[in-house]
Amino acid sequence: MSSNLSQIFTKFVTNNFQKVTQNTHNQIENKIRKSSKGKIFFAEDFQKFGTSENIRQVLRRLEEQGVIVRLAHGIYLNPKKDELLGIVYPSIEQIAKEIAKRDKARIAPTGVMAMYLLGLSTQIPLHAVYLTDGAQREINIGKSKIKFKKTSPRNLAVKDGLLQLIIQAYKITGEKNISQAFEEKLIPYIKKLDENILNSQLKFAPVWIQKRIRNINLS
Repeated sequence: MSSNLSQIFTKFVTNNFQKVTQNTHNQIENKIRKSSKGKIFFAEDFQKFGTSENIRQVLRRLEEQGVIVRLAHGIYLNPKKDELLGIVYPSIEQIAKEIAKRDKARIAPTGVMAMYLLGLSTQIPLHAVYLTDGAQREINIGKSKIKFKKTSPRNLAVKDGLLQLIIQAYKITGEKNISQAFEEKLIPYIKKLDENILNSQLKFAPVWIQKRIRNINLS
């Protein structure tokens, strides 16, 4: 009798667990399928649908079924597919922005990434470094790596994205290495900057960069 009750209880628990897991699966899959192709998801986006373990199992199953692509630990993609290229993966910049949005953190690309985004370098960075006021961390995305480097609020005080890129390009090049060819490439970008932005935000850049940008802007 005791054995029968134990079996009934075990069967009840198992069936209930399967129902809960299936329900979690359906809710997560529906949310993903209703989203736009190319959208990036985080495991935390589904936390209202079940326990961490259930969500992890469902995401693994959806990955195996080809519904989603795992970009990194806890980061997934609703894949957009091209007939010739196959899966169209998001750029490192897109992924970094989504992580910052999730963490409610500010970021600013530095070094080679800043140069690449300005078109001053054709080399796609495999290791991208971003200044942040959020958590310092490194995230591996396939063969690439995103590094978020903690910095002071002053380094993120420039809110205009274009001006921030220009400042970072000057910084990585260095004051003593600025060439005429380098600044000629920057002229079209500097000329695009709104005067109000220059008046309110340029002051947060190093003095030598302020002078160079002002000289070009006034020429």
